[in-house]
Order: sequence, then C-alpha cells, then structure tokens
Amino acid sequence: MPLYIKDDAIDRLARRYQMLTQASSKTEAVRRALQLALDKELAKPVLEDIAVAFCRDLKKKAEQRVSASGASGTRAGEES
Repeated sequence: MPLYIKDDAIDRLARRYQMLTQASSKTEAVRRALQLALDKELAKPVLEDIAVAFCRDLKKKAEQRVSASGASGTRAGEES
C-alpha cells in the first residue's frame, strides 16, 4: 500500500530521517520512526503499575516502622 504524505513539512522530515537512517525508502523511514515511537511509549510504566509500586513501598516502610517500635505500641523514636 503506498504512503502519501500531503504535508511538505512532514515530507521533509521523512526524507531527512530516511537519509540519516539510510532507510531504503521514505515509507521504510516512516515505518522505523513510528516503530521507535511506539516502542518508547510501550516501554513507559503504566500509571497503575507506578501506583501499585508506591503503595507497596509505603506499606513496607510502615511495617518497618512498626517492627522497629517493637511490641510496646509506641512509634519508633518515641518513649512511653
């Protein structure tokens, strides 16, 4: 399927990228650029994963504080 670029600025970018990457065609250059952009986006952590990691870290820190305070029920660093 042919690739038609109707915007002169986009065409210049595609040709420039083609020359820099030594792609065999403008279509190949656009394919490579899009693949790189997709790979970069897909490699980004998902907000849900970031939130889960944050909660796990927070829970771990809370558990460490509780274990550091011992069974006395006081906070770490406080005396009763």
